[in-house]
Amino acid sequence: MDHSHFNDMGGTEFIFLFIENDNDRFENLQQELEEFWSQRTDGKPPNVGVYTYNKQFAEIAQHILAHTNGSLAPTFAFIDPFGWSGVPMTTIRDLLASRGCEVLFNFMYDSLNRFIADEREEIFQSFDQLFGTHKSEYASVESLSGEERKRFLADLYKKQLRTVGGFNFVRSFELTNTKRGRTQNFLMFGTRHPSGLKSMKEAMWALDLVGGVQFRGFAGNQLVLFEPEPATEPLRAALLDRFREQTIPIETIERFVVQETDYLATHYREVLRGLEDENLIICMSSRKRRRTYPAGTVLRFSGGRS
Repeated sequence: MDHSHFNDMGGTEFIFLFIENDNDRFENLQQELEEFWSQRTDGKPPNVGVYTYNKQFAEIAQHILAHTNGSLAPTFAFIDPFGWSGVPMTTIRDLLASRGCEVLFNFMYDSLNRFIADEREEIFQSFDQLFGTHKSEYASVESLSGEERKRFLADLYKKQLRTVGGFNFVRSFELTNTKRGRTQNFLMFGTRHPSGLKSMKEAMWALDLVGGVQFRGFAGNQLVLFEPEPATEPLRAALLDRFREQTIPIETIERFVVQETDYLATHYREVLRGLEDENLIICMSSRKRRRTYPAGTVLRFSGGRS
């Protein structure tokens, strides 16, 4: 509502669907919406529609599918389950099959981890639906613990968002409790366009600590903390490992950073300047100034790791 372009988009219809199955939380949701509109002097614009449903997510998803023939307008779906049940991967796939659809899924690792080894049939059936696969795909997790188990489950869900959900680009943003020093959940983002991935990553890096929660990500196999002044050592190591002894265009480097690490495009140029100062990369193309990397720049990486 406060977006700088909103007033220029009077001919665009914006639809908000809020789905909450719990009666008490649904009542609170409606109160929050009423308060939101009451605080705006102009009220609700005619091109904004807001609908609330006191039902399960999967039920409303099926209703939407039946009335849209599986072809949604561009949609951003934030799916925030209480736990892990009621959010089948196949439902996410079918609902958000159109190219302009994106998903941000709250993967509740902390609660999932407590029950992943539970043998009750209703439990592992809900896990099968969550991941869109059979237990044989994740049965080995019972022998894992700590970081290995966490990484296995997060990577499995990301893989399923790509292979089953049909999202070309998937990144996870790990939320850690800074006081307890443990992972609470992952925000799993899926999109079909690289610009969507780039925009989401920029939004995540722009966030400060929220209620004692900090975002973490990865570059290669190294941990990245989302901070105003990020440590770029993990990105430096990832670039040297990936492109050692290769001659490549700058566009390939940027694509790797945006699509395969949690750093931003703005971060890698700082790293490249440091590598050039250390003679670990050499520019093989013409340019106006040293330590700049315009489009078309070709770089040669050395075999060093220092």
